[in-house]
Amino acid sequence: MQELRIKVDANEKTVILLNNYKIVEQYTIDKENIEGNIYLGVIKNIVPGLKATFVDIGKSKNAFIHFEDLGKTKDEIKLNETILVQVQKNAVKQKGAKLTSNIKLTGRQIVLMPKTDFISVSRKIEDEQKRGELKEIAKKYLPKNCGAIIRTNCILATEEEIKQDIKMLINRWENIKNIAKKKIKNVPCIIEEESSIVKSLILSTVDSKMNKITTNNEEYNKEILNFLKMHNLESRIELEYENDVFEKYTIEKELQSLKNNKVWLNCGGQIVIDKTEALTAIDVNSGKCIGKNNLEETILKVNIESAKEIAKQIRLRDIGGIIIVDFIDMEKDESKQKLLNCIEEEAKKDRAKVQIEGFSKLNLLELTRKQLYGKE
Repeated sequence: MQELRIKVDANEKTVILLNNYKIVEQYTIDKENIEGNIYLGVIKNIVPGLKATFVDIGKSKNAFIHFEDLGKTKDEIKLNETILVQVQKNAVKQKGAKLTSNIKLTGRQIVLMPKTDFISVSRKIEDEQKRGELKEIAKKYLPKNCGAIIRTNCILATEEEIKQDIKMLINRWENIKNIAKKKIKNVPCIIEEESSIVKSLILSTVDSKMNKITTNNEEYNKEILNFLKMHNLESRIELEYENDVFEKYTIEKELQSLKNNKVWLNCGGQIVIDKTEALTAIDVNSGKCIGKNNLEETILKVNIESAKEIAKQIRLRDIGGIIIVDFIDMEKDESKQKLLNCIEEEAKKDRAKVQIEGFSKLNLLELTRKQLYGKE
């Protein structure tokens, strides 16, 4: 059983996903989070050297958009031009938010891309025949010159459910265009607030036994209920209010532990997680774990437990980008292969895309992970 618990405070929301009462994912959304929002913006500066333009979307710092994401050449872009854009990434430090004009609207089975004309299928759907069938269904109901990404959830969906999802997203796109026309004289302005993390979590987990959402805010419950009704999910997901949503299942204690970069293992070993601008380095220490007989077996035991905990911590902390793991050195190739097999199995539990590159010449494990919702 999976459950979403959301704590709403004045300046932020804390969202956790529970699986059998254990935290598997957690996110903090501050009030400055605008990722996924759609704006009518005004081009304020064109910088050919960066192949980008700076756009006023009504925030303290101008956002930026690359020529490629705008779908125009330098000569086609005009100062003070009004453009419809979506936030790809939040502002970070001195850098403004990153924008795109290729709007994406996420549904339960489909991600609608109204400004493209291609259809792609989630890599997690590996059966070629099924991929072909889903593409044909999408083509059948998508308007001309409108693209889509077929989500993993489509594996369990009927053709009628896919059809209804596309219909809902098309109606949403038409509504966005109509609002933009009405607000053209009020630029810069927001057209749609996405609140992407919570909505995406609901749509991504509802078909994997997520059947309950609990929050500490009655007004926010009403907002979620409207969203559930939009996707015909109100009968499948129980919506509850609790004054202290993190009191159960030692949630608060677990959340506090995520602020520590050291994690102790049951075997007595320890992993240390250090994030830098370029990458995340994870070191494995044997700590108090001392084998009585076979040193190789002891090291493998620590490394296997570490691999499982590292996969868990990467998901919980939503760590993205390059990740380098320094496991305890092992002599036998057989032991290294067992460790690699374990890592590959654990990576399959992650909803994010994880690419395992293998061990380097220095015996460091190299992998990359695409963040689900965090700030890069």
